[in-house]
Amino acid sequence: MADETTLIQTSDQSMEPAIELDPTALGGGEFDHGDSASDGDADDMSSGIPDSYQLTPAEGLTLDAQAVEAATPVFRELGLSNDAANKLMPVAAQFAQSITDKFNQQIVTQVQTERKAWLDSARADPEIGGAHWNRTIATAASALDTLGLARGSPFRVLLDESGLGNHPEMIRAFAKVGQAIGEDNDFTRGSRAPITRKGAAETLYPDDAPKGGQ
Repeated sequence: MADETTLIQTSDQSMEPAIELDPTALGGGEFDHGDSASDGDADDMSSGIPDSYQLTPAEGLTLDAQAVEAATPVFRELGLSNDAANKLMPVAAQFAQSITDKFNQQIVTQVQTERKAWLDSARADPEIGGAHWNRTIATAASALDTLGLARGSPFRVLLDESGLGNHPEMIRAFAKVGQAIGEDNDFTRGSRAPITRKGAAETLYPDDAPKGGQ
């Protein structure tokens, strides 16, 4: 607080000599420049300007201690009582909410733009898009289903919420997986392990490890 008071007093001294207004004068209080510093502090208290403010935030909000500390010298310079400073809280809350809403809208707009750009790129891709698009999507979706990642599963939800389900490389990857699964007769659907075919010798003698060259 001492440093902040010094800054305020230095600012006053830089004003023209003909207008020597102490910050408390802005609040309508009278200030006798002939009084000592201690008398000035007493006048601050008598005019209702506290050394620190007890602020009550709007419902649903919390106050940041550093923000209150930064605002305190400004409130004092304006000659605000504790009640007057608290009257600013709803306005401050509305301002903060407005900033938050605009920031969130910017994020949403950016995400929507990026999702659309990915989808447009995938549709235009010569390998997976164009005339191949419907087959690509069907094959990729079939791969997800076969792997146990049905619609509504956490992974599919992640693809939708993140927008990665529109990314060309994500679509390309699962389309290739779906194609590989379709060509592999040993692959089974769901989370079960794939079936591997056993030779006659392995079936008859399961405990005998195969030996190379024999």
